[in-house]
Amino acid sequence: MVVQASQNEKLDDVDVELSTQEGQVQRPRDPKMCHHNARQKCSHCLPIDPYDEEYLKSKDIKHMSFHAYVRKLTQGHGKGSKVRKPLETIRVKVDLTCDAHKPFPKGVCTRCRPPIMTLNRQRFRHVDNISMENQDFVNDFLNFWRKSGHQRVGFLIGRYESFPDVPLGIKAQVVAIYEPPQATSDNGVKLLDDKNKEMVDKVCDWLGLKVIGWIFTDLWSADLKKGTVHCTRNANSYLLSAEECITAGWLQNQHPNITQFSLDGQYGSKFVTVVASGDENQEVSFHGYQVSNQCAALAEANVLCPTQFPELAYIREKPLDESQYITDVQFTMKNEYGAEVTKDGRPLPVEFLLVDVPAGMRKDPAHTFHRLQTHQFHVENRETLGEIQGGQNLTEYCDQFSLNQFLEQATNFHFLLYLATNDMVKFTDEELQQLCDSVRYVAREQAMDWARENEKWHTLVALSHQQQAQGGPAIPTTSSGGQSSKWDCPHCTYHNDDVLTECSMCGLPRE
Repeated sequence: MVVQASQNEKLDDVDVELSTQEGQVQRPRDPKMCHHNARQKCSHCLPIDPYDEEYLKSKDIKHMSFHAYVRKLTQGHGKGSKVRKPLETIRVKVDLTCDAHKPFPKGVCTRCRPPIMTLNRQRFRHVDNISMENQDFVNDFLNFWRKSGHQRVGFLIGRYESFPDVPLGIKAQVVAIYEPPQATSDNGVKLLDDKNKEMVDKVCDWLGLKVIGWIFTDLWSADLKKGTVHCTRNANSYLLSAEECITAGWLQNQHPNITQFSLDGQYGSKFVTVVASGDENQEVSFHGYQVSNQCAALAEANVLCPTQFPELAYIREKPLDESQYITDVQFTMKNEYGAEVTKDGRPLPVEFLLVDVPAGMRKDPAHTFHRLQTHQFHVENRETLGEIQGGQNLTEYCDQFSLNQFLEQATNFHFLLYLATNDMVKFTDEELQQLCDSVRYVAREQAMDWARENEKWHTLVALSHQQQAQGGPAIPTTSSGGQSSKWDCPHCTYHNDDVLTECSMCGLPRE
């Protein structure tokens, strides 16, 4: 079933921004070829279209941007023309609502039957660059593999921004990684049901962010002392396996790209795929991809299957049930004589399904979320490593901040998600949104008021102290083994340093 855009879905801010730009590439005056005055233009200095193939080739840009592709399709057509909405979602499934005959499989016609698909390498891409905001949260993600030897999957949290290096380009700016429930091993990962998926989306929305992609590791240690890893993915082996392409297509279908250039209001997806694997230098590197709209349509129709060879996919031969229609899929390639021949998609090279998206670290690191060098708040769903949120972890994390620093304390994606999903104290959506607003807009006084006045927060802190006491000493002692160096606030039960006369959480006096 095609994912339909709901009434609440709207254009991304970056699409609104780019739709207002001319998009033409400005060229300076050529001192050798331009023999006119400064106010005139000639063929050597006139602006060129964002989809100009010679310009893109000169800049080593393999794919034109999505908005450049749309400009190419609509160039020269008036606003009243139907060509103003030139994009049509690729259909691979049979139309079961056709009323010209009995429902499929008892009847079928050319109108409801999908056409034969000829695979083509996609000439444009929805996202032109993937940028990791800083290496800290990426290292936190990789630490799971470093500590356990098991592979890991995470969802990329961030936003879409304009990318001036490509005409009318879009960049996926990643600021955090959410790790869903999963069963891991040294050679694979199985995603489990995530009861918190809806809350993750809510927290992201309150922070002005969204889930923009997924990342997974494929790391095999080469030398533990040197910290090197094997290079398993390259041009001579494979870049993405067929199974990974199918998963990427399924995820892209769950995150459709909302656009005004399609009659049904959506076309393709901006959802990206990042692989953390070894490169030719045996170092961990990141490679970004999307699968083509054709691949996503095949995955949505459930006709694309993996094979025992990761670089090959296979079109299903027999339908899974009577309502499934399997269309013919073909691709063209050059034979040993250099002539183009058409081949059946059983099997087919996954290279026809891939779109490369450059990925890497930002040159000027930024930190949307605060990071400490001492007691970090644990990442979710890492119980297998003994990293459990709440209790001692929450207490140690909170002890590093005063009330005046509660904004920094709350500016942590995993901490905010814990507040929204913990089983001990349930906060309302209004309470959580108020706190997320203070983080989003850097409102220090609002954050302090929230920490001071929210009774549920005080209760959660008290319960965390109680959990810590049950797992070890309730009150830390001084290094000399003398009197306690901490005191519990009689109002909110927060654990304070002995030198303080007022509670650093609620601000009330010690006695």
